[in-house]
Amino acid sequence: MTSTKPLAPRPGPPNDQTSARVLHPIYQALDTHNYTKALKLTSAAPQNEWDIVRALRVHALGRSGKRREALVLLWEVIVKNVVLPGSEDDGATKKYEEVWPELYEKIASISDANDLVNDVSNNIGLNIQQLDAVQRLDTYAFAPVVNFSATAESAPKAAATSSGQSSSAKSKGKASKSKSTSKGKATSKIVYFPPVTDETVLSTLAVTLRIEGMLDTLSEMFFQAMESGADEHVLEEAVCVHFQASCDCTELEITGDEINANDEDVLWKLQSYLPKLQTLLNLTKYYERMQSSSLQLAKLSSESLHFQWTSVSSLWYSEGLRQLLSILEMLHKVLVSMDDSNEDLKHIKESVANMVGIQEVNELSSTCQKMKQKLALLPRLAESLSTRMVSKPDGNVSENDWDVYLETLLVQGKKDEALKVLETIECTPMLMEGADKSLTGVLPLIDDENTIETHVGSILPYTQRKKLERIASLSLELSRYEQAEECYRELLGCFPDQWTYWLGLIDACKTGEQDIEEGLNKCRSYAEEVIANNTQMHSLRGPHLFFVELASLKVKRSNDHGKEMEQNIASLREEICKYGEKFSSLASCCFADLRPYLCFLTKASRSDEMSGSSISNDVKLMLEWAKRMWTENSQAAKTSQSEVDLSHDEARERRSKLRAYIFAIQFVYCMAADFERVTLSLLEEYAPANKQLAVEWRSSLTYLPGVAPKDGGQKEVLPGDELVLLLSQKLQQTASIEAFDSTTTPLLEAAALLEEAMDHSPFNPHLKIAALEVFSQLGASHRAFSIYQEMGVKQIQIDSCSYLILPSLITGGLYTSAARLSSSILRLHSLTSKDIKDFASKALQNGYLFKAKEMSTFQRAKMRPSLQLLYSKGLVMDCASLLNANDFEEIASGEQISAVKLGTEKGLCGVDDDIRRSEQIASDSSSYFNAPYIIHEAANATSDGIRVYSDNRDMDINSFEILHRKQHLTQREMFNDSVHRGLTQGLLVRAVMAVEAAKAPKKGKVPKSTEETGYRCLSLTRALARARHCLQGSFDADSIDQSLLKVVFSLCDVITVVIVGDSGKESDTLANRESRAVRLLEAATLHVKEAQTFFISTKDAQGALVCQLLPTCIVPVYTMTETTARLFSLFGWGKRKRLTKAAAGALADLALSFRSLVSDLLQAMAKHRHVEHGVSGETLLVGGDVMKRVVNEVTQSREMTKDRVDPFLDQMVVDLTSYQEEE
Repeated sequence: MTSTKPLAPRPGPPNDQTSARVLHPIYQALDTHNYTKALKLTSAAPQNEWDIVRALRVHALGRSGKRREALVLLWEVIVKNVVLPGSEDDGATKKYEEVWPELYEKIASISDANDLVNDVSNNIGLNIQQLDAVQRLDTYAFAPVVNFSATAESAPKAAATSSGQSSSAKSKGKASKSKSTSKGKATSKIVYFPPVTDETVLSTLAVTLRIEGMLDTLSEMFFQAMESGADEHVLEEAVCVHFQASCDCTELEITGDEINANDEDVLWKLQSYLPKLQTLLNLTKYYERMQSSSLQLAKLSSESLHFQWTSVSSLWYSEGLRQLLSILEMLHKVLVSMDDSNEDLKHIKESVANMVGIQEVNELSSTCQKMKQKLALLPRLAESLSTRMVSKPDGNVSENDWDVYLETLLVQGKKDEALKVLETIECTPMLMEGADKSLTGVLPLIDDENTIETHVGSILPYTQRKKLERIASLSLELSRYEQAEECYRELLGCFPDQWTYWLGLIDACKTGEQDIEEGLNKCRSYAEEVIANNTQMHSLRGPHLFFVELASLKVKRSNDHGKEMEQNIASLREEICKYGEKFSSLASCCFADLRPYLCFLTKASRSDEMSGSSISNDVKLMLEWAKRMWTENSQAAKTSQSEVDLSHDEARERRSKLRAYIFAIQFVYCMAADFERVTLSLLEEYAPANKQLAVEWRSSLTYLPGVAPKDGGQKEVLPGDELVLLLSQKLQQTASIEAFDSTTTPLLEAAALLEEAMDHSPFNPHLKIAALEVFSQLGASHRAFSIYQEMGVKQIQIDSCSYLILPSLITGGLYTSAARLSSSILRLHSLTSKDIKDFASKALQNGYLFKAKEMSTFQRAKMRPSLQLLYSKGLVMDCASLLNANDFEEIASGEQISAVKLGTEKGLCGVDDDIRRSEQIASDSSSYFNAPYIIHEAANATSDGIRVYSDNRDMDINSFEILHRKQHLTQREMFNDSVHRGLTQGLLVRAVMAVEAAKAPKKGKVPKSTEETGYRCLSLTRALARARHCLQGSFDADSIDQSLLKVVFSLCDVITVVIVGDSGKESDTLANRESRAVRLLEAATLHVKEAQTFFISTKDAQGALVCQLLPTCIVPVYTMTETTARLFSLFGWGKRKRLTKAAAGALADLALSFRSLVSDLLQAMAKHRHVEHGVSGETLLVGGDVMKRVVNEVTQSREMTKDRVDPFLDQMVVDLTSYQEEE
């Protein structure tokens, strides 16, 4: 049904000549960045009413920094008096703010009272309700929001009353002008327009929307253009816009998240599903729009690429609908079975209904039924369209054409048909030695660059390798094992070192009709055949390692420790030794190949009767074999310092011996590490002594070429570096197992060895990672950070490798560096989000549809839900109040450019400026890549929320760790820490805003509760209940963190009790509120004393513990204490009245107890400065100069840690001492 209102054409230039004359100067001004001139030119009548001129003015305003004016003008162009396609009126059936929610909220977030006055007087159709910090936080967290702020209609009166600065003459003039304006507007006829469809206008407006990151608004704008009959170019751009918008929909794990209506935490779980539901609704909306635009475009152009767009978007839409249907059916099942007695449940039901676009949740069943009907049609539509593409008369079917068609079949479960199609595809041959010469196929059709530029869509043909891979995979799924075996044999004929093909061959042979043993023997025979027919210069590792894999499979098939098991283990041991003897001197990766089999063998060789220190005979035989190998290949005794001039063959032989020597030691270390009780004794018996390893490494420096200078040349690593890594691990293992009377000698020796090795081999990343870990254990975080910076971690590595240093920065008190590094992670994700959208849309336009989907999935499933991103947001928020201005400038040691205080730069710290900062935090929390967004993620977290986040940390860079493996934070620990930080920051912001709205009592009576104070306290209460629920069980039963967190909770309760109490009840008196507050404060004081007791009982690494507690617990408790003190002063219970007012006295007791704890922290930091070690110079392993250098670095780093932590603790002690003052 179309609109009955007469629509005027969109305003534009009358002819091309006038258009060129008017627009040319504007474009010229924009090209020269003369935005002032552009604004002047676009304000002249009558062209200032043209869509294109107003679009250019939007761009000029945005570039001039006038964001709100730009967005308001954009609102007027695309929203005001625009009749939505298919509506019967001017938008009354669906409010503008519901159609354009993103644009509306963006304008509201940057508006003030004066802006609302101007909006009303200019009649732009914006009915904005200003929200304060608490309302914004609750809105983003899908919590109930009470609108008590002034609306746009009442804003003029409030603004006029508060301004109080208008002369009578001016006011008369303004009144007259306003009156005449309103009269003119009242008598003028409203003109309605259709949506914008002009390509140039849409593209110009799109620039501003992309800069603002408003892709939902951009998608809505192009969708309305499509509905209004846009041309091909607009439709093509619309497809890309909708696809880019889908990249912002975080992929969520839905399977297994079932909710039971009888669960105690059912409301919390339902609340956490609201953001998930919103994300899936947006995703399906964008895919549906993409499909509609593609289909309309294909009808107009008949291009094969556009039909493929329609086909794949139908598949993606179907995929999104399946996820959405799953969550809607679950919500419907739970919600309809629960009554509406709870207000929170009512809010959840209303939220679900509003999101889905229904009146009540009972209608979800019909909505789900419609989705199922779509799900049945979409794959068939996709198959129908893609069939045309693979049935071209000219036969030029690209790889993407086939992939789309095959995907449509697989989605419908037509695997047999897909296999038949695969077998008929003509492909390019596998042009490698050993390939079947009869496989001619089709050749690539790319002649030159012009071929690609002029061709619409993908031009790459299907490859024989990909075809065989897919046939083999499908054949296994269809239990056609012989066909799968043939494919893997053919693939291995060309790629005999491709390990996945060997594993696939096993799956094809051992699951066939023949006996499993027969299948494994068949695999072995083929591997022997490949080795015999090998014509390459070097030996193939793949088939030889395949023998080890086959032997391990036989061990896995053995059920008990009988004779068969012993024979199979012995066979596996022999195969491992054979592989090691053949490749240990040829390939440095030999140990990495065998490592999983070594771990498996040590576990399999243990019987139930064996104790933890017992070692099987097979393990002993392997250890003895490894000992013989490193003994035979040791070269330290044969090498003199002058023996540096070697022939090529001699150098090659020595390098081979060094590889074998290193492999044998790695072998021993790996097996010894699996026997924790006797690790050191095994090393003493089967591994070379520490001094021997050090001598072997130093001797390797004399006969192996050195690394080029740092300022140029090759950036290679020395083969002997591995010896230093092994020796440092042994020293760390010794330090972790044996007690050295508080001395750090083994760690200092390890650090000195690594420092010396880095001098010889400055480009070895493993040396730097190992040194970083050792210095972190020594409490030298500053040195560890400098080593991390030398590694040159950049771009995506920041997300995958920063975990190496971030915890150390916190435990080392380098809060500014931690905040900087975390901020760089946030910037990386923000920039990557923009880049991926651009590249994904380009891939889509060029016909590489699955590459486009791959990039989109990477953004949605890996980058946006990155666990490291979540963790970094929490760190930035925690460290904000501990930023040190002296760390922002390069200054000499010991100098300071400014005093160090809490909250110098940002963060909440119990001062008056906390109100402004809280409002800023709430405003910034609307952007996904801003640190304050952690508040919303934490508010919607559940105990199993960890599954939503992607752990992108690259743990493979620690593959050199064999004997001593650093325990990095687990996914659960990172998630819990982040949720803790987010919930704590949310409580602090709400507490500050609640105290800001509090009213002072009059004449000894409780203050009258206003809607604002009541709402803010209710929001704080809800957030507090959420925090208690989420953090329950996150900490140890007896921990400092838990005790101090309870103090924060108690102070939040104090604030709500004092401000609102039992409002409306007769028992609600000032004395009653005070007595309740006193009880809560007394409980908080006990928790502080508990924390102090726990801290005193902690003996290890107290300095690191202090640095860790300061941002997460100490600063929040201090902030809440000071915020509560401000509230008490308002009620006449100030610090000076601690002897006359019970509440003031209880708060003083809490503050003084907390001061005692902080004083203990200061004492621990004083001890942290000292480095205890049992060496003063040269040792058996390192020289005196290197050892002194390391000791100095550790001492200086600890000094720096103390200098960065003590000022904050000193400030707290001084401020808390003020609670001792008397009247």
